[in-house]
Amino acid sequence: MDHVALLAELRALADHIPDFSLLTPTSRTHHEWLGKVHALIEQWNKFEATSVRTGITCINTSFARDMGVAGVVGILYRAIADLELRLPSGADKAFGPGAVYDFFKALRELLASAKESLLIADPYLDEQVFDIYLSALGPGVAVRLLCGKSAAGLKPAILKFAAQTKTKLEARATTAIHDRVLFLDGRSCWVLGQSIKDAARSKPTYLAPLDSETTDLKISEYEKIWNTATTI
Repeated sequence: MDHVALLAELRALADHIPDFSLLTPTSRTHHEWLGKVHALIEQWNKFEATSVRTGITCINTSFARDMGVAGVVGILYRAIADLELRLPSGADKAFGPGAVYDFFKALRELLASAKESLLIADPYLDEQVFDIYLSALGPGVAVRLLCGKSAAGLKPAILKFAAQTKTKLEARATTAIHDRVLFLDGRSCWVLGQSIKDAARSKPTYLAPLDSETTDLKISEYEKIWNTATTI
């Protein structure tokens, strides 16, 4: 996974550590969090991922739970610190005029890192989002597209893409959006300087993650917009 995307995902997990005093053998919240930590740490450092597995084993035994939690959370913060040192200040990406391939590659890799869900809000989305970007998604990722009012013309492409790829795909139109925003797995939020279809063609643009507090606010705001938008 791209280090910028990996850092954003790890930060999101660090900001939502579940209360392990409430752990039960079938607690979905705890086991999903641990599974995601292990999968992402493995992307960062396979040796440390082995230590995470050991920590998870301890967590699942009541007498060693605190030691296991401390070990897993310690590795999580160590990974965040390491990636922050490796990446330039402000883990965003800037693209100069004409850098359309660099932007395409960065955005495609970012979208491909989604494991569960993806929400794209862009008032000027067009058909290229299917062939160029959504084709990079793994199986089982649920996709929502929040577009402008002119997006009714996307319906044929939406139906064909969903039918061929078996992707769970929903699209809605609204006049309430102006920014270009991506939400991955309901945890990380990325903003784009331009609409996807025009990004980096003739003007500079950027792709940048938001901090977790701002992400939570954005998710709440855009869910409200989604719920009042018109189905395409």
